[in-house]
Amino acid sequence: MTMRKAGAAEALVLVGLVFALLAGHASAQIKLEGSTPVDGAALDGPVRTVRVWFDTAPPVDGSSLEMSGPGNRAKIEGLHTMGENDLMGRVTGPMPNGEWTMTWTTVGADGEEQTGTITFSVQRPPRR
Repeated sequence: MTMRKAGAAEALVLVGLVFALLAGHASAQIKLEGSTPVDGAALDGPVRTVRVWFDTAPPVDGSSLEMSGPGNRAKIEGLHTMGENDLMGRVTGPMPNGEWTMTWTTVGADGEEQTGTITFSVQRPPRR
């Protein structure tokens, strides 16, 4: 084998190894697959439970769901899983009309913390 061919073969092997490492890292990350309420939802009343689904089971320990919105008095308590690659909790406290954000944090198989947000609005109809 000539020096040029040997160098090209080594470079090709190196590129293959880099791609394999990157693919392994990407697959270790957890991906959000859905939520209740759904991102962008316009609700006509407060929610009493929230739930997020992932492509793999998230660890309850090391995960969190937090709620922020008008007055910041609504809280998510009792974080648990229903065994369906999910996290679920009950919402306590007042949830007045306005824009709300649910922030999720969990850890992927690679040990890396990941976070994301789901936004929705609450707008109760006026009382008659």
